[in-house]
Amino acid sequence: MKAHPNETPASGRTFVVSQLECGRDEAHARDTDCAFRVSWVINPHMRVGPVDMTAACEEHRVLREALRREGAEVLELPFVHGAFDSVFAKDNALLVERGGRRRALLASYLHGERGQEQRMRAVALEARGFELHGPPSAHFEGGDVVMLPEGQGLLLGHGQRSDVKAAAELERFLEVPVTPVELTDPALYHLDVALTVLEDGTALVYPEAFTRESFQRMERTPGIRRLVPIPRDEALRFSLNMVECGNSVLIPCRAPVTEQAVRDAGKTPVHVPLEQFHLGGGSAACLVAAVHRLERPARSTRPRA
Repeated sequence: MKAHPNETPASGRTFVVSQLECGRDEAHARDTDCAFRVSWVINPHMRVGPVDMTAACEEHRVLREALRREGAEVLELPFVHGAFDSVFAKDNALLVERGGRRRALLASYLHGERGQEQRMRAVALEARGFELHGPPSAHFEGGDVVMLPEGQGLLLGHGQRSDVKAAAELERFLEVPVTPVELTDPALYHLDVALTVLEDGTALVYPEAFTRESFQRMERTPGIRRLVPIPRDEALRFSLNMVECGNSVLIPCRAPVTEQAVRDAGKTPVHVPLEQFHLGGGSAACLVAAVHRLERPARSTRPRA
């Protein structure tokens, strides 16, 4: 039996993903704008050209099925015609649920190439029962947010794609503290390619991706129990752009240090290759937008030093 759209699945996790191509019944003729490809360069990993769509569809299917095996609900949104990066569903909005009410804070993209997808994404999210908010006046992208365990707070990466000024608007939307951390490595352009925080409070991080002050701020952030350093070569292969679901952590590359850190946290690393999406500069966490459950009462959101 399928769950009602507003019911929480048995695992307690809900994820939103994008389809990879236009529907076969689209009114327009199917052309090169109808499917995922790399058509511009807005991050250091992108290589312009087509992707192997057969391989991409299979990689994406394996990712979705891995989530469903852990009992997660997976909601699929339509591909946005001509907006190739719309496959990276996390960037589009910050999704939350509190008291059965689902809300979406739409992103404000730095690059115009991504802004074109927002109108259709807003329509699709609203049709899925999300109450729409934003976008903020300051630039903010979903790849720059990492939720802390049990919704205790949020980390906001800034300095490359998102603006530190967005922190105040994120706090008003979430009603939980937001801790800004500054990114410094151009190749690790979003927070979720430089850091992940597991449900037990273990933060896997490439330390040199952050200013010294920001790294020290993370060490003091409530919800982070310990910081485990991960080498840059693994981060560059998107090892930290992982997805935790149930007892599994889906990792898109072979990364021995990252995998051992996951095992040390009591979780099982699962290899989910996503090479076709790496051509566009994204991986597992970019492809999956978690609906974060905020069940704790809203708390003080005083700015963090």
